[in-house]
Amino acid sequence: MFSAVLLGTAAFLHRIFGLPTPIAENLAAVAFLGAGISLLMSIAATVGIWRTGRPGTARIVFAVLVSLALMLWPLVFLPKYEGLPNINDVTTDTVNPPPFEEIAKLRQPGSNAVAYPGTKFARKQLAAYPDIKPIEIDRPADEVFGLAGEAVKRLKMDVVHQEVPDLDAGRAGIIEIADRTLILGLQDDVAIRVSGNEQHARLDVRSASRYGGHDLGRNAERVREILKEIVTVMESTVPAARAERDDEAKEAKEERPRNRRSKNRRRR
Repeated sequence: MFSAVLLGTAAFLHRIFGLPTPIAENLAAVAFLGAGISLLMSIAATVGIWRTGRPGTARIVFAVLVSLALMLWPLVFLPKYEGLPNINDVTTDTVNPPPFEEIAKLRQPGSNAVAYPGTKFARKQLAAYPDIKPIEIDRPADEVFGLAGEAVKRLKMDVVHQEVPDLDAGRAGIIEIADRTLILGLQDDVAIRVSGNEQHARLDVRSASRYGGHDLGRNAERVREILKEIVTVMESTVPAARAERDDEAKEAKEERPRNRRSKNRRRR
């Protein structure tokens, strides 16, 4: 029971009160170790009861169930651990990924490196997540940047820093986000980069875990979620743009007969 309470307390403090991840991981390790010791003691007590016939079977059964529940909980993630690549950084641009600049200052000692790991991760990502690709669209880069910001607001993500693109200087726009998982509150960093000009834009997304070597696929899921939301926002603005163009075309058609009439009157 001590191990169960310790694990629950560590998860609660980490999710609600921002307990540093390394400390929470150490407390969880102590809880799992305590569950293992409790299970061994339960086995030893079972042998003693079998030999002497003394009471205590109910307590042993309870201890075994609690210990197994604690120790088997991590096994729920075993299929993902074995089936997904052992990476913690996913991006749509593995050659020149969006950088972490301002958000890098939030990383504490003991966290993962800010720099992208390189070709080793890129090969694993391409094999496991071939669908994660940048968005390229024939729309102004500053407009796409605004749509990306709107998508981030709809996803209710915490924006740490953003810088609009400078088309004249050729500087890309950047949005840096600090995100956390819903249940355990594991911290991840996200960067959205929009580059291009007044006719064409390219949007790249990067999501990386602050701690841990295996992300169990959550960074890939987050990148997909962001890209999907941005595409949704883009598609929702297309009808409005088309309507404006249709109105302009309609007005132009109406102006032509008027111009012709005025010319005929002048001739007369």
